[in-house]
Amino acid sequence: MPMSQEKPKKKRDELKELQSIRNLLIVQLLKSGATSEEIDLATGMGAGNIRNMFAGVKKKGKTQDGN
Repeated sequence: MPMSQEKPKKKRDELKELQSIRNLLIVQLLKSGATSEEIDLATGMGAGNIRNMFAGVKKKGKTQDGN
């Protein structure tokens, strides 16, 4: 593979890994009870985007109906 194609692929791979790490941290925060608004303040992702991306994440100790 030519050197010019290696660097963009490596950068894409690194970006994908960083996004995966960010997403895992967000899941942890949501499970710990942080709100999407709080996470938005830290990440700038938008609270609605966070709610949509992580809709299936449940808070620790909560059932689906909130009890």
